[in-house]
Amino acid sequence: GFPGLPLALLLPDVQFTLVDSVQKKLKAVGEMAAELDMTNVRIHWGRVEEMYVGEKGRREHRGRYDVVLGRSVTALPRFCGWVSDLMKDEGGNGGDDQGGRLIYIIGGELEELVESRIVNDVPLDKLLQRATGTSDKRALIFNARDVEEIGDESGEKQRIVRSGPQKKKGQNNKGGKKMAKGAWSKKQNDVKKQRGYDNFQRYES
Repeated sequence: GFPGLPLALLLPDVQFTLVDSVQKKLKAVGEMAAELDMTNVRIHWGRVEEMYVGEKGRREHRGRYDVVLGRSVTALPRFCGWVSDLMKDEGGNGGDDQGGRLIYIIGGELEELVESRIVNDVPLDKLLQRATGTSDKRALIFNARDVEEIGDESGEKQRIVRSGPQKKKGQNNKGGKKMAKGAWSKKQNDVKKQRGYDNFQRYES
């Protein structure tokens, strides 16, 4: 989303795809890019793990990116599961292609699965030339093969849930599965409400 605009301004010869699942935010980003006459920016409204799904998604996004950049979007293994299919494979172009890279900005402790595969680890304080200790965030760099392995070995790639076909209005949630937050189920008129005063009787005066 928006954090990609300054990078696109600094690197006018690099093509950027800015992704956000919130349409309102992305519309504002698109308007800013147009106002600044930025020809190296395109926007994608949707979730990153759904970009490469379907014929059009595979053609436009799967294995197309030299660099994927994320900023504390979610746990790193989960993000690796989401984006590994977007990155260029290592060994392409006759074996000369080094493949894509993931740059992920995050703070705090990391899983051993992740720590052991970091290619480069640069504190943001160093990048921004600030006093050490101002932030615990780091820019971590991974190659494409390690990103894929992190997503697979953590099980996050297998746990990806993508948007499926919408249920028809009023359709019950079958199978006893928990409904998503904010979801509504069809009112069941045959189920007696528990009011706590079932024996209440009304007396006429």
